[in-house]
Amino acid sequence: MISVKEALSIILNQSRSFGTNTVSIHEATGRVLAEDIFTDRDYPPFNRAAMDGFALRSEDFLKGIRTFQIIDTLMAGGTSNLKPKEGQALRIMTGAATPVEYDCIIRVEDCLIENTEVTFQVNEVKKGQNIALRGEDVKSGELILAKGTQLQAPQVSALAVIGKGQVQVYEYPRIAIISTGDEVMPIGKKILPHQIRDSNSYALASFLNNYKIPVAFRALVSDNKEDLEKAIQQVIDYDLIIFSGGVSMGEADFVPEVLARAGVQKLFHKIKLKPGKPLWFGKTPEGGVVFGLPGNPMSCQVCYKLFIEPYLRKCFGLEEQLTMQLPLVADKKKNVKLDHYFPCRVEGKGLRPVEINGSGDITSTLQSDGLALHPMDADALSQGEFVEFIFW
Repeated sequence: MISVKEALSIILNQSRSFGTNTVSIHEATGRVLAEDIFTDRDYPPFNRAAMDGFALRSEDFLKGIRTFQIIDTLMAGGTSNLKPKEGQALRIMTGAATPVEYDCIIRVEDCLIENTEVTFQVNEVKKGQNIALRGEDVKSGELILAKGTQLQAPQVSALAVIGKGQVQVYEYPRIAIISTGDEVMPIGKKILPHQIRDSNSYALASFLNNYKIPVAFRALVSDNKEDLEKAIQQVIDYDLIIFSGGVSMGEADFVPEVLARAGVQKLFHKIKLKPGKPLWFGKTPEGGVVFGLPGNPMSCQVCYKLFIEPYLRKCFGLEEQLTMQLPLVADKKKNVKLDHYFPCRVEGKGLRPVEINGSGDITSTLQSDGLALHPMDADALSQGEFVEFIFW
């Protein structure tokens, strides 16, 4: 068996780009940028009013003038061609382009308005007050979004601001998910007392959907060599194949044998991990990769978070997934010399381990916020001890 660190290194060494594609920003959420994005002009592109109020020349105020004549009203999107004279002010709304002749704005709450005059009820003003100056956010031609950025609402908003209606993103891999097991039944089919429903393919597809990655092929296959061979031949040229079940030491765990017959090169089988010890990983003749995940739901989910997601992130040029160091709010013991990733929920400023009944417990991850690491060389963790934590 190899360590989790060694396994991850082997997996990440197989990462590669799946090409690029150009999409509309309507379809960009969740995708990863394959190009650097630069601003098309200064932002703000003009001196922008930051408050509803009155624009004036600060020099007039400093002369002691407090009551000004209102010469015009300027709304956002409008313009004014009236040049101010001494003691004249411009009524202005938030977001409007402030004419260069005015160098400060006094907010409407500090004003007393009577007919066509306004009296300012403040003792001092400063140049630039309540004005967002042209280019103070970002200058024209500056990098605003770097290649390898995952696009969410703030990034899509920025693309719209600079008029970028289409962007180049990294292409999706073609992914196949194959659940195995004579006891595993699809949703919607009558189930017998000794059978269980397929949940792993749904969990995996849901994880992938966080990156808006579609599943190109999905199948539920019995523990039969012939059926497994037919399934693998349908997807042997895919970029990523994920098996669930059939990789342990049981008499019906045929996946490694069938993959070998299909020409898939084994890179490792079994790691020093609980849950997830039977993990299998290999490379197809076409250059794709194959993950053979244990069939228990928690093992399947842990292996995705520790290995498949980091692999995809590296393929897309994304930074490593965020981990945190948080303290436990309860003691934790283990009786195996393996790295143990256990479900925890955030409680206050710390982590509380979730009670589990083994890796087949369907509720263990349901009640958790993520996974914490109990290192293999530590038999016990004490309350208050900091541990590595990954959010789901």
